[in-house]
Amino acid sequence: MNILETDSAWYRLVSGDELMQGDILENCPIFFPPSDLTLNSLEEGRADFTWEVRDVIIMSQSCDLAIGKKKCPEVLLCPLWNRSELTEGHLSTDQGMEDARKGQLPAYHVLNKCEIEEAEREFRVVDFRYTYTLPLEFCKEFAARIPSRIRLLSPYREKLSQAFARFFMRVGLPTDIPPFT
Repeated sequence: MNILETDSAWYRLVSGDELMQGDILENCPIFFPPSDLTLNSLEEGRADFTWEVRDVIIMSQSCDLAIGKKKCPEVLLCPLWNRSELTEGHLSTDQGMEDARKGQLPAYHVLNKCEIEEAEREFRVVDFRYTYTLPLEFCKEFAARIPSRIRLLSPYREKLSQAFARFFMRVGLPTDIPPFT
Protein backbone atom coordinates (compact mmCIF):
# COMPACT_ATOMS: atom_id res chain seq x y z
CA MET A 1 0.00 0.00 0.00
CA ASN A 2 1.14 3.48 -0.75
CA ILE A 3 -0.01 6.37 1.35
CA LEU A 4 -0.23 9.41 -0.83
CA GLU A 5 0.99 12.69 0.59
CA THR A 6 -2.45 14.26 0.69
CA ASP A 7 -4.67 13.76 3.71
CA SER A 8 -7.06 15.60 6.00
CA ALA A 9 -8.45 15.14 9.49
CA TRP A 10 -11.06 12.68 8.23
CA TYR A 11 -9.45 11.07 5.18
CA ARG A 12 -6.26 10.02 3.48
CA LEU A 13 -5.66 8.99 -0.10
CA VAL A 14 -4.11 5.55 -0.46
CA SER A 15 -3.28 3.18 -3.28
CA GLY A 16 -2.39 -0.48 -3.57
CA ASP A 17 -4.16 -3.65 -2.52
CA GLU A 18 -3.95 -3.35 1.27
CA LEU A 19 -7.50 -2.94 2.58
CA MET A 20 -8.77 -1.45 5.82
CA GLN A 21 -12.12 -0.79 7.39
CA GLY A 22 -13.26 2.60 6.14
CA ASP A 23 -11.76 2.27 2.66
CA ILE A 24 -14.13 3.67 0.07
CA LEU A 25 -14.41 1.69 -3.16
CA GLU A 26 -16.14 3.84 -5.75
CA ASN A 27 -17.87 2.25 -8.73
CA CYS A 28 -17.37 -1.22 -7.28
CA PRO A 29 -19.29 -4.11 -8.86
CA ILE A 30 -21.90 -5.56 -6.49
CA PHE A 31 -23.70 -8.80 -7.39
CA PHE A 32 -27.39 -9.54 -6.78
CA PRO A 33 -29.27 -12.84 -6.90
CA PRO A 34 -32.55 -12.85 -8.81
CA SER A 35 -35.59 -11.85 -6.74
CA ASP A 36 -37.32 -15.11 -7.71
CA LEU A 37 -34.42 -17.30 -6.57
CA THR A 38 -35.53 -20.73 -5.36
CA LEU A 39 -33.75 -23.94 -4.47
CA ASN A 40 -35.31 -25.50 -7.58
CA SER A 41 -33.82 -22.82 -9.83
CA LEU A 42 -30.38 -23.47 -8.35
CA GLU A 43 -30.76 -27.23 -8.75
CA GLU A 44 -31.75 -26.69 -12.37
CA GLY A 45 -28.88 -24.25 -12.96
CA ARG A 46 -31.21 -21.36 -13.82
CA ALA A 47 -30.09 -18.54 -11.54
CA ASP A 48 -28.98 -15.42 -13.39
CA PHE A 49 -27.24 -12.99 -11.09
CA THR A 50 -27.06 -9.33 -12.02
CA TRP A 51 -24.56 -6.71 -11.02
CA GLU A 52 -24.40 -2.95 -10.60
CA VAL A 53 -21.62 -0.56 -9.75
CA ARG A 54 -22.01 1.18 -6.41
CA ASP A 55 -19.95 3.28 -4.09
CA VAL A 56 -19.31 1.16 -0.99
CA ILE A 57 -17.33 1.39 2.21
CA ILE A 58 -15.49 -1.54 3.78
CA MET A 59 -17.04 -2.55 7.09
CA SER A 60 -14.91 -5.65 7.80
CA GLN A 61 -12.49 -5.12 10.68
CA SER A 62 -9.02 -4.08 9.54
CA CYS A 63 -7.43 -6.84 11.64
CA ASP A 64 -9.41 -9.40 9.62
CA LEU A 65 -8.06 -7.94 6.37
CA ALA A 66 -4.43 -7.49 7.43
CA ILE A 67 -1.76 -9.14 5.31
CA GLY A 68 -0.24 -12.12 7.07
CA LYS A 69 -3.18 -12.60 9.43
CA LYS A 70 -5.82 -15.29 9.29
CA LYS A 71 -7.94 -13.82 6.55
CA CYS A 72 -11.66 -13.53 6.20
CA PRO A 73 -12.40 -14.92 2.75
CA GLU A 74 -14.98 -12.19 2.12
CA VAL A 75 -15.15 -8.45 2.70
CA LEU A 76 -18.26 -6.89 4.23
CA LEU A 77 -19.40 -3.71 2.47
CA CYS A 78 -22.18 -1.15 2.91
CA PRO A 79 -23.51 1.23 0.28
CA LEU A 80 -22.45 4.84 0.40
CA TRP A 81 -24.72 7.56 -1.00
CA ASN A 82 -23.83 11.12 -1.92
CA ARG A 83 -26.08 13.61 -0.18
CA SER A 84 -27.20 14.94 -3.58
CA GLU A 85 -28.48 11.44 -4.48
CA LEU A 86 -30.92 11.51 -1.55
CA THR A 87 -33.83 13.25 -3.24
CA GLU A 88 -36.80 11.68 -1.42
CA GLY A 89 -37.74 10.97 2.17
CA HIS A 90 -36.51 12.32 5.47
CA LEU A 91 -32.80 12.12 4.57
CA SER A 92 -33.34 14.48 1.65
CA THR A 93 -34.07 17.28 4.15
CA ASP A 94 -31.66 19.26 6.30
CA GLN A 95 -33.52 17.98 9.39
CA GLY A 96 -33.10 14.37 8.20
CA MET A 97 -29.37 14.86 7.67
CA GLU A 98 -29.12 16.49 11.11
CA ASP A 99 -30.99 13.56 12.70
CA ALA A 100 -28.62 11.14 10.97
CA ARG A 101 -25.58 13.19 11.98
CA LYS A 102 -26.69 13.06 15.63
CA GLY A 103 -27.12 9.27 15.42
CA GLN A 104 -30.90 9.47 15.78
CA LEU A 105 -31.42 7.40 12.61
CA PRO A 106 -29.54 4.20 13.48
CA ALA A 107 -29.68 2.80 9.93
CA TYR A 108 -27.53 5.65 8.62
CA HIS A 109 -24.16 7.21 9.35
CA VAL A 110 -23.06 10.56 7.94
CA LEU A 111 -19.51 11.04 6.68
CA ASN A 112 -17.98 14.47 6.39
CA LYS A 113 -17.24 15.91 2.99
CA CYS A 114 -13.76 15.21 1.64
CA GLU A 115 -11.80 18.30 0.73
CA ILE A 116 -8.58 16.65 -0.42
CA GLU A 117 -7.54 18.27 -3.68
CA GLU A 118 -8.63 16.22 -6.71
CA ALA A 119 -10.63 13.88 -4.42
CA GLU A 120 -13.32 16.30 -3.28
CA ARG A 121 -16.57 14.61 -2.30
CA GLU A 122 -19.75 15.94 -0.78
CA PHE A 123 -21.27 14.73 2.49
CA ARG A 124 -22.06 11.04 2.23
CA VAL A 125 -24.38 8.66 4.03
CA VAL A 126 -23.52 5.04 4.84
CA ASP A 127 -26.63 2.86 4.65
CA PHE A 128 -26.44 0.00 7.16
CA ARG A 129 -29.74 -1.51 5.97
CA TYR A 130 -27.92 -3.22 3.12
CA THR A 131 -24.75 -5.27 3.34
CA TYR A 132 -22.86 -6.94 0.56
CA THR A 133 -19.91 -9.30 0.49
CA LEU A 134 -17.26 -9.79 -2.12
CA PRO A 135 -14.30 -12.14 -2.10
CA LEU A 136 -11.23 -10.64 -0.42
CA GLU A 137 -9.01 -11.30 -3.44
CA PHE A 138 -11.54 -9.61 -5.74
CA CYS A 139 -11.57 -6.51 -3.51
CA LYS A 140 -7.78 -6.44 -3.33
CA GLU A 141 -7.51 -6.66 -7.12
CA PHE A 142 -10.17 -3.97 -7.56
CA ALA A 143 -8.40 -1.67 -5.07
CA ALA A 144 -5.02 -2.23 -6.72
CA ARG A 145 -6.40 -1.03 -10.06
CA ILE A 146 -7.61 2.28 -8.61
CA PRO A 147 -4.93 5.00 -8.82
CA SER A 148 -6.02 6.29 -5.40
CA ARG A 149 -8.93 5.78 -3.04
CA ILE A 150 -10.24 7.58 -0.01
CA ARG A 151 -9.64 6.00 3.39
CA LEU A 152 -11.55 7.06 6.48
CA LEU A 153 -9.09 7.74 9.30
CA SER A 154 -9.18 7.09 13.05
CA PRO A 155 -11.19 8.01 15.16
CA TYR A 156 -13.85 8.49 12.45
CA ARG A 157 -13.37 4.89 11.32
CA GLU A 158 -14.09 3.63 14.85
CA LYS A 159 -17.14 5.88 15.10
CA LEU A 160 -18.43 4.30 11.86
CA SER A 161 -17.83 0.82 13.29
CA GLN A 162 -19.60 1.74 16.52
CA ALA A 163 -22.61 3.11 14.60
CA PHE A 164 -22.74 -0.13 12.58
CA ALA A 165 -22.70 -2.18 15.80
CA ARG A 166 -25.47 -0.06 17.35
CA PHE A 167 -27.64 -0.65 14.29
CA PHE A 168 -27.26 -4.44 14.49
CA MET A 169 -27.54 -4.77 18.25
CA ARG A 170 -30.96 -3.12 18.49
CA VAL A 171 -33.56 -5.13 20.37
CA GLY A 172 -37.27 -4.64 19.79
CA LEU A 173 -39.27 -5.67 22.83
CA PRO A 174 -42.77 -7.10 22.38
CA THR A 175 -43.95 -5.18 25.44
CA ASP A 176 -42.06 -2.21 26.80
CA ILE A 177 -42.20 -0.56 30.23
CA PRO A 178 -44.91 2.11 30.09
CA PRO A 179 -43.84 5.78 30.13
CA PHE A 180 -43.52 7.42 33.56
CA THR A 181 -44.89 10.76 32.38
